[in-house]
Amino acid sequence: MNEWKCPKCKKTVDCHPGTSRRDNKTKICSECCTDEAIFDFQVAQAKQKKKIFPENFIALEKEWLKEVN
Repeated sequence: MNEWKCPKCKKTVDCHPGTSRRDNKTKICSECCTDEAIFDFQVAQAKQKKKIFPENFIALEKEWLKEVN
């Protein structure tokens, strides 16, 4: 596979891209896909336990989404 630059982490990678969970269209590297999945799991766990998830983490995800759209 050819090298390409992940728009999320800005790393040059040669892995097969995955689709971002944020917009269901942007191709990102497998490491970023894993990070998004873990983030979503942590948010779901916080909601289930009625804990507040740090807003700064959510703000970072929203900011990145603005950059790619």
